[in-house]
Amino acid sequence: MKKLGLLCLLSLLFVACSSDDDTATVDPLVGNWRMTQYVVEDAYDFNEDGSANTNLLAEVDCYQNETIQINADGTAIAISNSFLIVTAELVIGTPDQFTYVLTCETETEATPLTWSTNGSAVSFIEDDGFTTNATLTSNTQLTFTVPGGFEISSNDGTTLVIEEDVTIVYTKL
Repeated sequence: MKKLGLLCLLSLLFVACSSDDDTATVDPLVGNWRMTQYVVEDAYDFNEDGSANTNLLAEVDCYQNETIQINADGTAIAISNSFLIVTAELVIGTPDQFTYVLTCETETEATPLTWSTNGSAVSFIEDDGFTTNATLTSNTQLTFTVPGGFEISSNDGTTLVIEEDVTIVYTKL
């Protein structure tokens, strides 16, 4: 009976002493993220399906596999696989109608970053000190705003036809 009582006491101690304090809290930012939206101010029908869209991911094949890997040690790496060049040509006889030529340039660019947070604000800093800010929403979306980040130039490349802000959303995988 003494052995049984001692065994029960030991088992209670093990249960009572185990703690969730041993598990490290994982920052919700840590993980892999994929670009899911590339939103411009005006809607375009670049794919000519009859439906204009402000989210260019629905209109073009570029930006389909852009990712950010965010590590717990405060480092990250942004992987870019393509970028879009849009040129415009004025339709003859019209003052403001254009035809667009889209070029999706393939690239593989890995940009090392460091990151820090202040509440839901996230700062990503490149090696040269350039900082990009984002907002973390509901622990599953990172939203960046790039002022003047979308440009359309004339077909000879000399004149800026359109410049718009871009909102880029990454979703956690």
